[in-house]
Amino acid sequence: MPPVNVLSLSPRRRGAWRRWLIVLAGTVALCSIPAVIAALPVQGSTISAAALHARIMASAGRPYQGYAESTADFGLPSLPDLNNVSMLLDGTTDQYVWYRSAGYWRADVVSAEGENDTYSDGGVTYLWNYGSNSLIQVIGPEPVRLPRAADLLPPELTRRLLSIAGRAVHLSRLPSRRVAGVAAAGLRVTPAGSGTTIGAIDIWADPHTGLPVEVQLTARGSAHPVLISNFLELNQTEPSLDAVTPHPAPQLGLATARQPDIDRVLNGDGDGDSDTDPFPSALGGQRLVPVPGGPSGVAIYGSGLSRLVVLPLPHSLGPQAFSAAVQAGADLVPLTGQTGAVIRTPLLNVLMVTAGFHHATWLFAGAVTPAVLEKAANSMINDLNHFRFRRPPGGGR
Repeated sequence: MPPVNVLSLSPRRRGAWRRWLIVLAGTVALCSIPAVIAALPVQGSTISAAALHARIMASAGRPYQGYAESTADFGLPSLPDLNNVSMLLDGTTDQYVWYRSAGYWRADVVSAEGENDTYSDGGVTYLWNYGSNSLIQVIGPEPVRLPRAADLLPPELTRRLLSIAGRAVHLSRLPSRRVAGVAAAGLRVTPAGSGTTIGAIDIWADPHTGLPVEVQLTARGSAHPVLISNFLELNQTEPSLDAVTPHPAPQLGLATARQPDIDRVLNGDGDGDSDTDPFPSALGGQRLVPVPGGPSGVAIYGSGLSRLVVLPLPHSLGPQAFSAAVQAGADLVPLTGQTGAVIRTPLLNVLMVTAGFHHATWLFAGAVTPAVLEKAANSMINDLNHFRFRRPPGGGR
């Protein structure tokens, strides 16, 4: 089709062309607004690193609503009963969020597989799976649980990391950048300890409200982030209470649970044992961290970002998990009278070993070096061999 010469058209047709050109120009202008805003220069904030850190930690009461995306590349293999966790830590998660306060919020994950919603309703957590048409009510605090998509939202992930890191970090400013329309001030948090694999936590937050809008987690010695979480759309206004309150259909069944994730993994087919001895007070020089109200089958050792988690897997899961790790390319490492399997990634490392009178499969994991995990595992094996505690807590029997 030859090009149209507008000048050769009749006045009436030229008027129609002008109207369509105006509509087209207006559409292009509207579509380009976000890109234009993002490209606008950002005035650097004069807030100090320490003040920005304090403002971020105090931002839990700031309401907001928006759309966030997180991209993770941990390189973990898929392990039995942990497929949902593997998807979070290796892939892209998109979610809408409505946040009134730390006690009242809602996060919706929408994917090709369906929709999964998490509600916090005054201390009660609801997990709504539209694909399976199920609603689970989790009563009581969950001091230890498996990761959920909402944990990857920029504000929650940032505050959780900074809370765990504590004071054993170095703070410095990063150049400001515009994120979801916010002229955000940058903060770099560098761990002071040598045992962690975390090299830097880079955060961008609203310098006025302290609300984190982007966070990047980079492994030690790596040039690229392993995890990026940022808002694509953000409105720092308070959503209605109705927006964060679940409204299930009358025919939808409601199940009630306490710590369902951890209990399901630890107890497997119900072979757990609640009458257990405590974990050792120290492993490999790392002190046991008290977790009030936490499940008896999980222990945390260490401090700051060098913390590691220890748990015995049930017999219904342990051998299967160990074999899956080996088949996925885990390195076999010699331990005290045993052979362990180490899954190495730039950020998160996992060690599994079968040890003790009951031949339980023990799992050690954390954002720590494999050497830290091996030291803790050797210490555990020695304690088991010398009967410092008789049997593994949780579902290890």
